[in-house]
Amino acid sequence: MATPVGFLYTPQQLAGSVRYGSGVLLGNWREDDALGEKRAMDHIDAKETGSLCLLKKQSKLAPQLVPVPLTPAPSDGITRIGDTVLLQSLFTGKFMAVSLGQVMRTDDPEAEPMFIVVGSSAQESVARNALKLVSYDGSAAVGTPLLYGQKVCLEFSGLGGMRGYLASERPGCQQLASTIINKQEAFMRATTTEAPSYNCAWEILPQHVDDRIVAAGTPMVAGAPFVLVHCFTNKRLASVNVTIPTDFGLELGVCCHTYASAAKINKLMRETIGRPTNNLISREEADENMFGFVYS
Repeated sequence: MATPVGFLYTPQQLAGSVRYGSGVLLGNWREDDALGEKRAMDHIDAKETGSLCLLKKQSKLAPQLVPVPLTPAPSDGITRIGDTVLLQSLFTGKFMAVSLGQVMRTDDPEAEPMFIVVGSSAQESVARNALKLVSYDGSAAVGTPLLYGQKVCLEFSGLGGMRGYLASERPGCQQLASTIINKQEAFMRATTTEAPSYNCAWEILPQHVDDRIVAAGTPMVAGAPFVLVHCFTNKRLASVNVTIPTDFGLELGVCCHTYASAAKINKLMRETIGRPTNNLISREEADENMFGFVYS
């Protein structure tokens, strides 16, 4: 069965077919071809000027996806200042990464820009997830062992000329608390100064609470699980199973919150085996607060 003519052509094309002649500059039968050529010319012009949506997104994501070489695994098993590593959550298995497309709100127009950090599933070491271990006060030189309890900064240094540090801040007038996670926000603070603020200072503690007093001031074991404590608010960095939309898709949220078991501690059993019984030093964090460094 033949298709009716009305389904093939528009009413304008059908009405103009009788009056179309060689003297007509642009008739209805030529309209589709002319519009196609105009769209092609507009596309070429937008491509040459870089105003295409695809090119804009590529230029936005390209600085964050620049490959960054990681530090080889240390032969002596000791983490050192200046190492470039990935920070992996042992709870979700995701890697800490920054998203420059998600700028955090602030009431201070002169404040340094802040970008959210999330848990990314990408295992490649790129600028958005490669972290450099830096001494907070500059007292430890590059190559010296990183000590438990030492104040360090986690630096993002390969973001197309931008440099920033993993930071956190107490929720207040700036409304930094995430409306999705509803916890204290963790973010990357971009900076142009050499000395980072105290909001960028962190301490690394062993996984088990009972080992922290003995391990204080000793070199950190490479690959060992640890807890990352924010020095200013004394809260632990945490990775949670809450999805957050970013330019790279849905990724998991990261916050600063101490997750701990609410169960009581068996003090008599701990006294029997000679362990501390004070709740303040014997209650351990949950899996959400456990992290590890990944080398090349």
